[in-house]
Amino acid sequence: MRERKSFFRTLLFLSVWILASPDTGSSEPVHEDGDVRLADDEGGSRQQGAAVPTNGGNVLVYHGGKWWSVCDDRWSIEAAEVVCRQLGYPGASSHTTQSYFGRPQHAIGLDDVRCTGNESSLLECDHLQPLGSNDCEATEAAGVTCSAMTSSSSTSSPPPPPTTTTTPAKRKKWRKERRTVEPERKFLEANALFMESMQLDEPVRTRHRPNAYSVRVVGGRVSTEGRVEVNIGGRWGVICSDRWTQMEARVACRQAGLGLARSAVKSSYFGGTGSMKLAAGIECDGDEERLSDCYHEQSGSGTVCSAFNLVAGVHCATKLPDLVPNATLLEQSTYLQDRAMYYLQCAMEENCASSSAFQIRATNRDWHIHRRRLLRFSSSTWNFGTAPFLPASRKETWQWHMCHMHYHSMSTFAQYDVLDLNGNKVAEGHKASFCLEDVRCMPGITKKYACAGFGDQGISVGCADDYLHDVDCQWIDVTDLNPGNYIFKVKVNPDYLVAELDYNNNAAICQMQFTRTSVRVSKCVLGRG
Repeated sequence: MRERKSFFRTLLFLSVWILASPDTGSSEPVHEDGDVRLADDEGGSRQQGAAVPTNGGNVLVYHGGKWWSVCDDRWSIEAAEVVCRQLGYPGASSHTTQSYFGRPQHAIGLDDVRCTGNESSLLECDHLQPLGSNDCEATEAAGVTCSAMTSSSSTSSPPPPPTTTTTPAKRKKWRKERRTVEPERKFLEANALFMESMQLDEPVRTRHRPNAYSVRVVGGRVSTEGRVEVNIGGRWGVICSDRWTQMEARVACRQAGLGLARSAVKSSYFGGTGSMKLAAGIECDGDEERLSDCYHEQSGSGTVCSAFNLVAGVHCATKLPDLVPNATLLEQSTYLQDRAMYYLQCAMEENCASSSAFQIRATNRDWHIHRRRLLRFSSSTWNFGTAPFLPASRKETWQWHMCHMHYHSMSTFAQYDVLDLNGNKVAEGHKASFCLEDVRCMPGITKKYACAGFGDQGISVGCADDYLHDVDCQWIDVTDLNPGNYIFKVKVNPDYLVAELDYNNNAAICQMQFTRTSVRVSKCVLGRG
């Protein structure tokens, strides 16, 4: 029986090998809007020490008959995941900024891209400005390094997938290029299973919740940090860090009895590359008690990571901040204001206007006299946690903004949205934390953080950072909004870049009645948003 099982496994292995063999013919792809490709070592001016992998480069997106570079404002690993999957890779190992692969040879056309990581193409992601409009320099090109399609069990690397993508309407015209990617992936997975052990069970590869399993954190300098290991089927192994975020790390720390996660580690910093892979593609809400309560893409023996060095790790902590917006202040301070675009120039550099405003600026010589209708309000954010709230980025990486003469310590500190009653976003704004400081504190608490003189930014425990209604970007551009009933939402730390005790009170969600001449915000409640 064992010999027959081995024979059929070998037959399956050889069959996948044959399927993975590429065609020798080729044809030139016809590009469509939304195609992407990578450009490496553009102009020979990449950053010193930057390697030029075949699976990395500045991102180019095709639109309107030409290729455009992408600005690194808001560029994230989630956006890189979308690009790499478009190119046929299993995922992204890193995202790059500041023209890491050299100054782009194509004009920057896409700016402020925000992806969830689940989109099928880069143009499906949100971007605040219309394609072709941006406020970026040539030194701000976004790039990616995609996860190499290799396996630690194989002795040679198959050829990389195509460096461009096309839309479904044109895929038939170059099927020979595209058809090699899926068989190649299947071959790598089959090869990994075949070489690791002929007796391993096949991993579950559909989105599922597995049976309960144990978790431990090992390999760190202290007991509260390390790689996350799980026990499935009586064996200890590691988790692939595909889709590993703050939410999954949060659950891992909770289950291990180490509090909550201060940060999620996606590399092999704590080792584990040679350990058995037992889970991959875990997705949690962050409130689960156990990792097995979360959805898994793979679990069990034979799980395959998209890259051998993607090992999930954590830094756990028991003391964390907890931001809470003042919902009552929102109800009391909201009003409408009409403002000429001439007075919004600094704010538009921070993308605090709707896309139609940027279109007007790009196409009208008298754009500065056009007026925008702004939904203005004051906001106050308190830290009721057990540790200070500090910016996610290091101080030496903060960016100086000449227009407002201040430093940006976070790309987005707060997100402002107007949603229709079905939850669809119909207007938005955002607030860069240009001055994250202690404005007000409870009695007996001394202010610590201030922005003057390149000071340290943050919010102390028991203190609040206030943004009054007359500050730039303390609004949502509702010029294009039709009268009606809406949902008004203010969410702080919207990308969960900073760990907190509780994310379920980060958003104030309110009812909003809007006319052309007035607005009323009421019945605000706190939630995750």
